Amino acid sequence: MLKTQKIFAKEYPIGGLSGPGITPDAKNIGGQIADIISTVIGLLTALAIVWFIIEFIVSGYLLISSAGDQEKTSEAKKRLTQSLMGLVIVIGAMFLFTIISYIAGIDFLNIGEFINNLSL
Repeated sequence: MLKTQKIFAKEYPIGGLSGPGITPDAKNIGGQIADIISTVIGLLTALAIVWFIIEFIVSGYLLISSAGDQEKTSEAKKRLTQSLMGLVIVIGAMFLFTIISYIAGIDFLNIGEFINNLSL
């Protein structure tokens, strides 16, 4: 039996690992890996969309404030085009990822089930 220590009216094991986050579970390692992959992909996609919105607003401001200067106008248009291409690349990558997972028969966004079904 583990020794416990009472901290703030709650008992905690002494010497054991505890805390927030993923706790190791050998029976559900696939689900844990899937959660990590899904979280990373979701965060990167959200970050790309936020970056596009920021770049869109900044390039729009630069375009408005260029006051007819051809060099500033072309720079603002170039920045706007590049941000739009970045968004198209992110959406295209997600679309391509979905098609490849459908063709391969593996749901890469829910890879936990596949990993749990592997037998060594």
